[in-house]
Formats: sequence, structure tokens, C-alpha cells
Amino acid sequence: MSRLLIAGAFLWVVFFSGRVIQIGGIDPKFKDSGTQTLAPLQNYLGNLTQRLTPYPQSALFEGIVLGEGQKIPYTLKHDLKSTSTIHIVVVSGQNLTILAGFVMGAAGWIGRRKAIYLTLSTMIFYALLTGFQVPVVRALMMVSLAYLGQLTGRDKTGWWILMLTGAAMLLYNPNYLLNISFQLSFLATFGVVVVSPLLEEGLQRLLNLVRQDLAVTLAAQAMVLPVIAYNFGQISLVGVAANLLVLWTIPLIMIGGAVSLLVGLTSTFWGTVTGLLPTILVTYLIDTIRLFAGLPLASFRLTQTPPVLWAGYYLLLAAVLWTIFLRQERAMPTPAP
Repeated sequence: MSRLLIAGAFLWVVFFSGRVIQIGGIDPKFKDSGTQTLAPLQNYLGNLTQRLTPYPQSALFEGIVLGEGQKIPYTLKHDLKSTSTIHIVVVSGQNLTILAGFVMGAAGWIGRRKAIYLTLSTMIFYALLTGFQVPVVRALMMVSLAYLGQLTGRDKTGWWILMLTGAAMLLYNPNYLLNISFQLSFLATFGVVVVSPLLEEGLQRLLNLVRQDLAVTLAAQAMVLPVIAYNFGQISLVGVAANLLVLWTIPLIMIGGAVSLLVGLTSTFWGTVTGLLPTILVTYLIDTIRLFAGLPLASFRLTQTPPVLWAGYYLLLAAVLWTIFLRQERAMPTPAP
């Protein structure tokens, strides 16, 4: 649990230090523009997506698979924000993790070592394709360190990999400290890696699949709530329920969409056929989000809140997690002498 306390201190620094004090060498107006190395290819695949999939499904499809959400209608984007699901239509570490898991599935045919090398190469290509944005860089470093640890026989926990990744990114560019994308990505991953296992243990009575999804959703939402509220002045009251109902579609949409694009490079007709399943899933996703966004009091706006208020929020959250951890420790059987 001492590592959890250290993490809490690190999180406080990441989110609040740039808000409370002036740090030399950090530009408060910094915006990460990524890299446009493969921008022509990304634009070509985006145009192909529009030929294979009807609008607005194609816009959402392009955001999920290629990380380009500029074509999403304003009303739909507003609904995504109101339901706290806007993260699904921008490139994120989840995309890279899904891709890595899919490629690693070839380990049974080509061997684990070759599969790891192939996975690392594919991840680097995808990171370049989507502009090397902050969440993807973070995920690329985390997954790469994990796989390299396996190659060298040194298994590392997700906790230490996340800390090492965050420190390395800040060392490379301290401006990431004030970058909203970095804050959201880091805090959400912290919630999944550290907080969700504690919550999952406390949800023993639920079915395994529901328990895991609920724990991950609650953990991620709880960790990023202050950042969203502070920067966007809006809190969703239906975010947990909406995320539970749509997040399961993202891996299927991403993998199905990638296959559709690959087939569509040779045949528009067969690309459209293979894209039917992801198109149906995207339609379900849109309808679900619009349904929740249309509910009364789906979200409410906040006036500007001082950072010290959210510092108290994190301290309260840390106290709750500490209590859960102590109860789990007491419930564990004492080892025999």
C-alpha cells in the first residue's frame, strides 16, 4: 500500500503543481501537435472510410480507428461529452493495447519472441499513423517496456511501468505536465492499473465480466473526474452507465474496422461487406449515447472551481481506497507457520 501512497503523491504533482505554482521552463499554453509523418496515409484511409461506411457512422468510425474525430457532427460530439464517452472517439492508449493484443495472438504460429517483435513494430507504425499523440506515446512506452521485460526475463508490474513511463515523458518534455491529454491518459491508466483491482475485490457478488467492467469504468471515471470538471466545466451523471453499455464494442469496432480498411484497399465492395459488423456496432453506439444524453439531468455544468477542492477530492478518494485495502488485508487468511 505504500506504493499506492507514493502514486497518490505523484498524481497530485501531475495534476495540481501546474495549477497551483509556477514551474520554471514550463509553458502553460503548450499544446502537443504530435507528428504528421504519415498524415497523407491517414487522410487516404479516412477518405476510404467515408466510401465504405455511411455518415455519421464513418466519422465515428474514423475517430475510433484512426484517431481523427474532426468530422463528427457537433450535436453528436456534444452528446459524447454529456455522457462522458468522448474518449472513445479519439486515439487513446486503449487502441494501441487492443492492437497489441490482436497481433500477439499470432504467437502460437510464429513463436512468442517473433510475435513480440512484430507487435512492437506494428505499434510503432500505428503510433506514427495516428500522429504520435500523448496517450499513444504513453501506451507505446508501457506496452513496449512490458514486452521487453518478457524478452529479457524480467517481468514488471503495470504499476512500476506506468510510473517509469510518466517520469520519462515528463523528463523528455516537462510541458506534458499541463497537457490535458497527458493528465487524462495517466490518471485513467492509474485507475485501471491500481484502483480497479481494489474495487473489483469489493464487488465479489457480481458476475465476473460485469464486475471487472464495472470496476474498470468506476476507477477510470473517478480518477479523471477532476480534470474533466476543471477543464470542461461539466460533469456527467450517466457516464458510468453509458460507458458500461458501449465500451465492449470498441475492440470489435477497431479490429473489424481495421480489417474492413485492409480489404477496402483492394475492393470497395468487399470492404463494405466486411465493414457491416463494425457499422452496426457504431450505429448501436451512437443510438445508446443519444439515448443517455437525452435523459433529464444527464449532465450539469460547473462554475470555475479552485484546485484545492479537487485536492480534497483526491484525498477523500485515497482514504476510501485505503479503507478498502485494509479490509481486504484483514480478510486474507493468515499463512500457516
